[in-house]
Amino acid sequence: TQSSGSSGINAEYGVCERMCFTLALKEECECTSYYLPPSNVKECTLFDEQECVEKVIKKYHAGEYADKPFCKCQDACVSENYIATLSTAEYPSKNYGEAIERENKKNANGSDVRDILFYRENMLKVHIYFEILSIKEVEKVKSYIWSNLMGDVGGQLGLFLGANIVTIFEFVDFFLRVIWYRFLTPYVFKRFQRH
Repeated sequence: TQSSGSSGINAEYGVCERMCFTLALKEECECTSYYLPPSNVKECTLFDEQECVEKVIKKYHAGEYADKPFCKCQDACVSENYIATLSTAEYPSKNYGEAIERENKKNANGSDVRDILFYRENMLKVHIYFEILSIKEVEKVKSYIWSNLMGDVGGQLGLFLGANIVTIFEFVDFFLRVIWYRFLTPYVFKRFQRH
């Protein structure tokens, strides 16, 4: 679940990006924003935010820090993400609350009878489970690799060179036929007529 930039920081891609921005702020403004990872640099003041931080943000989004050694972030080879979903309902429900209330009246012998409102304010039921038991696998593959390019170029060259060689033979054949019919055929024809 980790990727490694050339800065030697092992982190998820998002963490690496935050570190890149933090170090860019540290380098340019000599301060860091409160919401970024802590460092040994002072927190940016409102004046710093207006004067320097906004410029760094624009440069960062323009990709001007991409070639910095601390900004060489790569996607993780493997990552695990769990999406949390929160679902709430009133507990206990009306029917279940009434059943608890009746049971409580039987067991309480008249003292300390609790109503459904007490249970709703003081009881909690929590279910933690995996909603979907599936794995999503994303694989990055180069769509056009060097060997494909060489094969396509070679195939095209072969096609064109082959067509050119055939064309050359066709031209030679054409010229030989023209010479034959234009110059040699009348001579041969006259020779046959004499005999």
